Amino acid sequence: MNKALLTGLLAVLSAGASAESVLHAAGKALGQISTGVAEGITQPMRDAQPEWITIAPKSKQECIAESGGELNTIYMRCRNGRQEYVRHDADGRKRVLSERPIPQH
Repeated sequence: MNKALLTGLLAVLSAGASAESVLHAAGKALGQISTGVAEGITQPMRDAQPEWITIAPKSKQECIAESGGELNTIYMRCRNGRQEYVRHDADGRKRVLSERPIPQH
């Protein structure tokens, strides 16, 4: 009788452990699926985050042509270079939110 009881107890314990591991595996799979879904949702938001881009200084000839032959603010921005804080919209167009000189290190 003790042998049958012990065998039954072991069967119940192993079934409980097996059920627990199945639940654990199911929970892990659900977590991975939800992570994948969240990645798909948050990726476009991360792509739309503004970023600083550096526009390098250009030559005198390029800047004079760009400013229409005048020494004005367009010429100076071109010659000095700048950084722009930009965001790209859904159509891929660049929208400049802010502008600053290139920091000197």
